[in-house]
Amino acid sequence: MSTTVPTLSAMPQQRTSPPAPAVDPLESALLSAFDAGEPCDAEGNPVVEIVAAAPSYALLAEQVADRLAAEMPKFAAKMDRAVFVAHVADGLRSVAHPLCPDGRLWCTADPGSHADPREHVHRGPQIAMHGAYGFDVMAFHLLQWNDDEVELAFVGAGDWPDLNVEQVDELIEDMAVHLDRLRAVRARMVALRTGAAL
Repeated sequence: MSTTVPTLSAMPQQRTSPPAPAVDPLESALLSAFDAGEPCDAEGNPVVEIVAAAPSYALLAEQVADRLAAEMPKFAAKMDRAVFVAHVADGLRSVAHPLCPDGRLWCTADPGSHADPREHVHRGPQIAMHGAYGFDVMAFHLLQWNDDEVELAFVGAGDWPDLNVEQVDELIEDMAVHLDRLRAVRARMVALRTGAAL
């Protein structure tokens, strides 16, 4: 009495689909922040071209922080938002601009400010308000001479523009956002002073 053992090829094959790749929440938040109906490549990935002015990097970083707060509230509650936004903005800026020769990630690396080997002037991106009330209003940026303490350079031109009620309303609304940006830059100054950031 012979028994036949079924061979592997005779047994019905079950196809198992490959496991779905793990989704990195930070990558998802970054892609969501950048993907706003922009064109995609052949594989469906958003085409990201960084052409924004320097202050826009902070705005993009704020959007990433907002997405993290929505999708990972426990993580967002533990992070220092201002420092996180500054790090993300620095990363975006470093992709689009040359790096500071002294390794200051927040510096815009303006060649003229680093041309003299005896004196390097480090400047952060200018942050200002623009609207019907004026252009480059209440502008400020981080400033550091060589290895001196980081300071805030603040524009005070002494202009007195005349505004109507609608322009005042726009100014008030923009001032609230601008104040948040000023607080974020102050947090960055503290981080730089304590060595928590470059």
